[in-house]
Amino acid sequence: MRKNSGFKRKDRVASEIKKAVSQILEIESGNEQLKSITLTDVEMTQDLRIAKIYVSSSLGELSHEATLNTLRNATGFIKKSLAKKVRLKYMPKLIFEYDESIDYGFKIDEILKEIKKEDEEKGS
Repeated sequence: MRKNSGFKRKDRVASEIKKAVSQILEIESGNEQLKSITLTDVEMTQDLRIAKIYVSSSLGELSHEATLNTLRNATGFIKKSLAKKVRLKYMPKLIFEYDESIDYGFKIDEILKEIKKEDEEKGS
């Protein structure tokens, strides 16, 4: 009997998909907007039929909706390239969602910098 390493199959597949899609966006796409997109997480359904891919963009001028539209327009290309890299019985449906946590972290960082600046001004 094989010992389970503690990771579920869906987690291993999600990890492989994240790695492969990152390579596709960064190397194979040739599109600067796609290259600026960062994958933050991939969640798979238990039956491996749907992959929810969380993304953020390093281009400040690219809005959340523009980022998602760029990805949705490239979904066919991404899925075709993914099928060559990851061998699965069924290629999952790719759903892209913008990850708000990065922006939230930047906002908190700005608030902390502002508080520190105010403290330094009061102390001077």
